[in-house]
Amino acid sequence: MAMSRSVKGLMVKDFQLMKSQMKLFFIVLIFWGVIMAGSLNMTFFVGYSALLCSFMLISTFSYDAFENGNAYLFTLPVSRRDYIFEKFVFGFLLATVPFLLSSAVSWVVLVINRSGMHFGEYCLSVAPALPLAYLLLAVEIPLQVKFGQEKSRIVSFLMIGGISAAMGMAGVLTEQLGIDGAKVISNIAGIGIGGVIALAVVILLVLLSYRISCRIIEKKEF
Repeated sequence: MAMSRSVKGLMVKDFQLMKSQMKLFFIVLIFWGVIMAGSLNMTFFVGYSALLCSFMLISTFSYDAFENGNAYLFTLPVSRRDYIFEKFVFGFLLATVPFLLSSAVSWVVLVINRSGMHFGEYCLSVAPALPLAYLLLAVEIPLQVKFGQEKSRIVSFLMIGGISAAMGMAGVLTEQLGIDGAKVISNIAGIGIGGVIALAVVILLVLLSYRISCRIIEKKEF
């Protein structure tokens, strides 16, 4: 689907709405980046930044729905499918750009501190964070379209809490067992067929989420 003028207009709208929040999020990222740099746990910082920034998309739904704004929005030359397509594209940008920036900064920090990690190993250790952020967006967007901000927030908190708890438990277990988590991830990601299958699954789930979101919004009354 080519990016039409209406999609570009929606992206400009969301970007303008996000300006004030972006400053706060970048302050939070810098704060956590300093902490992670001290512990050299930079791969976690990369994943954290991608996931955190991807959830900035949620607030754009709130702005659109404020004072029945969606009803006015769809009186403009904007189709409902354009609206969903723009949300996916904008969400992926919110996840991808901070991921790339934090990856570059993290690698520089590791080089300065002479961590001894090879660049290929580093790339493989941080790479899973981006597909995970995409998957979270694929879950979050249909929830927002279907239930709105209030109801979907509960599901989102449960989802984030569950993922955070799982990551925390995995970190504790690998530390107690003396396992190098980054090395394990690198070995798994380094398996060619495994990486291809994982990428295919992510793409299929995102496409399925897009279709579901389009069906939901086309049947929804504003």
